[in-house]
Amino acid sequence: MGTRLFCPHFWFPVLAASLGPMAAADASAQEVLRVYGAVGPSPAIEEAAMVFANRNDVQVKVVSGPRHIWRDKAVVDADLIFSDADFMMSEYVRSLGLQIDQDSITPLYLRPSAIVARPGNPKGITDLPDLVRPGMNVMVVNAAGHIGLWEDMAGKLEDIRTIRALRKNIVVFATDGDEALKMWKLRDDIDAWITWNTWQMPLRGRAHIVVPSRTYRVLRQCSIALTARGLSKPLARKLIDFLVSAEAATIFSTWGWVAPESGSSPITLDTDIAFVCPIQEDKWNEELGVGAGLASLRKVVEQYKAIGIRVEELHVSAVVHGAAAYWLLKDERYRDARGGAEGGNPNKAIVRELIENGVSVEMCGLTMKEHGWTKKDLLPDVKVVPAFYPRVIDLELQGYGLITGDR
Repeated sequence: MGTRLFCPHFWFPVLAASLGPMAAADASAQEVLRVYGAVGPSPAIEEAAMVFANRNDVQVKVVSGPRHIWRDKAVVDADLIFSDADFMMSEYVRSLGLQIDQDSITPLYLRPSAIVARPGNPKGITDLPDLVRPGMNVMVVNAAGHIGLWEDMAGKLEDIRTIRALRKNIVVFATDGDEALKMWKLRDDIDAWITWNTWQMPLRGRAHIVVPSRTYRVLRQCSIALTARGLSKPLARKLIDFLVSAEAATIFSTWGWVAPESGSSPITLDTDIAFVCPIQEDKWNEELGVGAGLASLRKVVEQYKAIGIRVEELHVSAVVHGAAAYWLLKDERYRDARGGAEGGNPNKAIVRELIENGVSVEMCGLTMKEHGWTKKDLLPDVKVVPAFYPRVIDLELQGYGLITGDR
């Protein structure tokens, strides 16, 4: 069990000793908030509590650990309770004596699942499917906020064979995070540990953290609530307000929790992103000196990358035909298409960048036939599709969203 007491003045114990009983009386008069909860969020909760205590002339006592360690004490004096996941908070609510106010339950931040590999990642682990390879030794935790984690990740593909294969490779079912940490240090034969990314701090220098793709990634929230005792303390509710502030979000982010950008609206992301971008008008981005459709598409791809979508999770087709088709030609053919203009094709770099970011850049075969172009006339890795409209319609029927690059 961890206990932290945060006072508004770090020098207070020395001053109290010099002033004697009068200072001690002042200390006893100062309000104290007692906060109990799970291990996972505790480092971030403690840092935020320290900031809050210094700003509000209050002491905040944070106690963390498995529930059976702190429950009896919390029944007596808890003002707030925090949890690793919502199912844990529900268990706290059902726990007799804690008297949690359900209306005050506040989700704070999310943490994503992670795969802990050995330093240098000697087994080349890049995602969850690597853990089902024969001979892989995997560790999981079957307690507290880890309950069901590995099953939830493996079950994302809705294929029981994935769960069977992974279950066969699990060599350690740790009883809690602390035991898992000890086993990771003691047993070099453990190749991977399925856990939460917040363990990257205590594992610093001892592990390589692999972030699973969104296909397998699981996120769970930490939350906090007032007890019946805390309801009578305005500062207890004020602490919750602080924990959801932009300042506290920054603190939680440094400990690995996912916090929204200040002022941003909620966003829902599918597991994989799929859209088709038809490009046909010969419009140019004068600032960049490239085709406007290509520049607009690159901007969309960059926005997805900025919010954490990996290249492997982007399924994008840019289908080019008509007046814009010459953008995809090699230099010689490009000059011919421009009536003998000097210089090379200025779109080469952006086309290469789009392809490297997972975009399928495609040329209409009918347009090529019309101009007498062949595959060898196209920039490297540009694909040829039979016809523009059938390709776009086919992708839409497959569930691809439709955006336009002609702007």
